[in-house]
Amino acid sequence: MRDDGPVSPISVLIADDSALFREELRMALARETAIVVVGAVDGHQAAGVTEALRPDILLLAVSRLGQAALDTLPVIRKQSPNTHVLILSEESDDEFIGNALQLGAKGCVSKTVDYKDLVKALWTIYAGEMWAGRKLLAGILESLRQKTQEINQPFSETQSTLTIREQEIVRWVIRGMTNKQIAAQLEISDKTVKAHLSNIFSKLKINRRLQLALYRIVELTD
Repeated sequence: MRDDGPVSPISVLIADDSALFREELRMALARETAIVVVGAVDGHQAAGVTEALRPDILLLAVSRLGQAALDTLPVIRKQSPNTHVLILSEESDDEFIGNALQLGAKGCVSKTVDYKDLVKALWTIYAGEMWAGRKLLAGILESLRQKTQEINQPFSETQSTLTIREQEIVRWVIRGMTNKQIAAQLEISDKTVKAHLSNIFSKLKINRRLQLALYRIVELTD
């Protein structure tokens, strides 16, 4: 067990429609002495088994479950409020994952994630923090941008417009640049970039929980 880990192992429940993937993931995590897989079920059983076992973490695959996975999240939060949900997704699920974070997921990783990063993600959300990648931030902003006719036009009479500088920052974020790189490109400070991102999140009407997740991505990747 890690010196900085908890006294008790982390209990993990795996939920994925692929029996083969569930077994591969279970066997991989079995190598960790500080992680105990308490079950491996298909997605439709996730809520019921989570309520019964109350694991520390639910690894919930979303690539094949679609809307059913989103519908499960509020149920899981109500039935087992101390269970943290880590989403397993495909690379193309940016908009879906954004919705999942708003509904209570603590983070997300790709199904192709390196094993070490998966373990790190488990420990991170077990500690009560968010876990996601910079690419997710770019994907969420791109998805939101595509939903609007023009990013520099108001979404409604009550919604604000993005300034020219904010539009520039969105474009650089979508290209995968960090805050430091954006600051250098625009010849402004890191602090100013973060302030612009805060305004962008608010103007795009991203709810408070997702804002916190996105802020966490910004902090982790600079």
